[in-house]
Amino acid sequence: MPADQLPTRPSPGRLTLLSLALTAVLSTATACASSQTTAGGDSALAAGTSAAKPPSAPTNTPTAPTGKETAPVTTLRITVAGQTVTATLNDTPTAQDLARQLPLTITLDDFNNVEKVGKLPRPLTMDGVPAGADPDINDIGYYAPSNGLVFYYGNVGYFNGIVRLGRLPAADMQLIQRQAGNFTITVQQG
Repeated sequence: MPADQLPTRPSPGRLTLLSLALTAVLSTATACASSQTTAGGDSALAAGTSAAKPPSAPTNTPTAPTGKETAPVTTLRITVAGQTVTATLNDTPTAQDLARQLPLTITLDDFNNVEKVGKLPRPLTMDGVPAGADPDINDIGYYAPSNGLVFYYGNVGYFNGIVRLGRLPAADMQLIQRQAGNFTITVQQG
């Protein structure tokens, strides 16, 4: 092998620099891994688990919901006509604002044979939510222009000002749908 192609041996000073650089990279990677959170919100190290995982290992972070809304976070108990039904609220700023107003007693009335609606004591926030929505049957929603809590039992289509808050099981929505004229419900966290 010609002398100009012989591998050169790094100097001791260069080895020290390479060693320091490698240590810094590994320290940063370890710090980043230890700051990842688990599904419970604790850091991986605080939870007593190893922070370093192989790239192919599954993580403990929750996956994003695949539906139109985020995962339900609050259970509601709604009492109507002496019966109590259970609904779920989504994790949106508007739904969280409703939860802060609970417990509530609201008078509902039918609107266009597709929804039951009642006025809330104060408006809910519209920050961080889409400008409108097309609620599904069995959705609970908020209609900002009238400050109304709405139970959708029919198709209404898209309207600006609608925010989907949560859902009721179909049988429970039918109980609300069957109520005639003005009727009162109580809503509280479940």
